[in-house]
Amino acid sequence: MKTYEFTLVVDHRLSDEETDVLFDRADDVTTERELGRTLIGCDRRATSLADALVSALRDVEAAGLMVSSVQGEDLVTLKEIAARTGRSYEGVRLLAAGQRGPGGFPSPMSSEGWTLYSWAQVRPWFVNHAPDSLVDDELLKVEHDRLIAAADHLVRARALMRGDHLADGLAALLSA
Repeated sequence: MKTYEFTLVVDHRLSDEETDVLFDRADDVTTERELGRTLIGCDRRATSLADALVSALRDVEAAGLMVSSVQGEDLVTLKEIAARTGRSYEGVRLLAAGQRGPGGFPSPMSSEGWTLYSWAQVRPWFVNHAPDSLVDDELLKVEHDRLIAAADHLVRARALMRGDHLADGLAALLSA
């Protein structure tokens, strides 16, 4: 067993009573109030990150709370990618545009305004095509960040579709 650290988000500030119920249910969590919401920090022992996320989500929701997302730092700009990889902004921009490098740079997640990329998709691209751009501990975090980003998307979709009978069949997308 290993201890996995991550943060679940509840879209309101927990009352003292809700916090007590949560702490009675899960002794490996902390809470922090931020901008009208509550961040629930988890240090969960489990055999895998996926198991840790699922068990923590179940404990939080068994305490009567609704988890709206899994906090991560997945969306990044080209400027942030440049900073994280030690490259120039222009060099990263050319990689993203397919004008430099082997091609196949991940597509942006947004199409208008600020161009945002998924770090969980960009980091593996650098691991495969420019591993010298990442420090050793960055290489170890690739899988963790990918799973946190995927969990966040799933939890957000679950919260968005909760109670919507028209969306009942969407769960089949996971196995399609």
